[in-house]
Amino acid sequence: MVNRIWCIYILFFISILISCNDSVKLEKKPNVILIISDQWSTKVSDGSGNYSNGIKTPNLDKLASDGVRFTQSYSTYPLCTPARASLFTGLYSHNNDVGFNLKKDSILDQAEIIPTLGKTFKDAGYNVAYFGKEHAGGYGYASATEFGSMMHSNGGMLAEGSAYDPIFTEDAIQYVQDQKGDKPFFMTLSLINPHDICRVLGGKVAGATFTDAIHFARNDSEPYLRYQPRPNVPENHDVKYEKGMILHKDFMYYEVFGLNKDEWRRFISTYQLLIENTDRHIGQLIKSVQNKGISDETIIIFTTDHGEMAGSHKLIAKTTFYEESSKIPVIIKYPKIIKPKTVNENALISTIDIMPSLLDLAGLSIPVDLDGRSFKNEILYPNNKESEFNVVYSQNQFGRMVRFDEFKYVRSIVYGKRYEILFDIKNDPLESKNLINKFEYKEVAEKGRNLLDKWLKDENTFLINQR
Repeated sequence: MVNRIWCIYILFFISILISCNDSVKLEKKPNVILIISDQWSTKVSDGSGNYSNGIKTPNLDKLASDGVRFTQSYSTYPLCTPARASLFTGLYSHNNDVGFNLKKDSILDQAEIIPTLGKTFKDAGYNVAYFGKEHAGGYGYASATEFGSMMHSNGGMLAEGSAYDPIFTEDAIQYVQDQKGDKPFFMTLSLINPHDICRVLGGKVAGATFTDAIHFARNDSEPYLRYQPRPNVPENHDVKYEKGMILHKDFMYYEVFGLNKDEWRRFISTYQLLIENTDRHIGQLIKSVQNKGISDETIIIFTTDHGEMAGSHKLIAKTTFYEESSKIPVIIKYPKIIKPKTVNENALISTIDIMPSLLDLAGLSIPVDLDGRSFKNEILYPNNKESEFNVVYSQNQFGRMVRFDEFKYVRSIVYGKRYEILFDIKNDPLESKNLINKFEYKEVAEKGRNLLDKWLKDENTFLINQR
């Protein structure tokens, strides 16, 4: 009898264990939707809704209001392909071997070897898909097994995004609606715009004009050529750029001469219209998630590869270390753990940190040897003054940048000449005064030098490693 009772107890406990195991197995991981824009400036729209420039981005603002918004996030490399390659690998460009924009036939062999964001989700049992612009040196392809609609494009031609982004968005929405069962999914929607602005300047380019741009970007519910008069040029429009921040002879970095203020306003107006149109696509995808009834179990993150100068310092495009170019939005919604209206103004995060953070939020293992780190704790504790995310690094083909405290230190070699730049971001947000030779900033400058030297040494980089 005693033995029988013990058998009953044993069987009871075994059943409990089995039940617990089953419950663990049945616990569904969150869906993850990564939305990437191309060339989105935080100086124009950052999700705060606090804009004085007339722009309207209600969907991005709502996403930020429902989740967390980081205000000190930077592109690892403010140029399309290197930034995207870093996003999908969690590695600096010198470690994933993508140091500049690549063409279609430049898909790297190591894209099959290096763990990518999508492949890691796939190996964890996720359905994975990619819609939109690839332009990641092959790492975007390696991040998807169900390609959906995808173009491997260098971008830049007028109306490319305006023509393709609606298609990408529709296909992404359909993918969400088609999901069945308990298997979670990881999906990327990579929008081309507002990148169309790249070639829209000073009249006809590739047979297109400002008017054409507005035609393609406009919201059909609005009057034709809807762009009301926008505010004036950026506050630092007439602030001379600092030598060593740009390359004159390259299209993407040179100062634009010969435009009057009205022409600059038209340029900025067109750029803002492209952003507003992109915001509509973001809203359409988010609404489809709501309609599917899976909002609470879905992580949605919005970011971009880099910003746009949009007339600041009389510059256009990207790649510079100015805030307009190097700063990026990082906005995440996950109702399960992220409180609405969360803002982190302290943590210095980077493109390379997105991959480990998404994996961490989803409860998945993070591949070893990534350069990036998870900022999950910075989401949960946004006011933590002791955050380890207190330094961030960025690079381009001719320079390196380190952001620390309230300062930005840049070292570059432009046409054989070495430059050092130090900006006080807090007291000089327009980045108008190079403080590198100011006696009162001697210690700050030395701290910037030491931080960058240590990083260059630790990373074993071969560019600009000498003072």
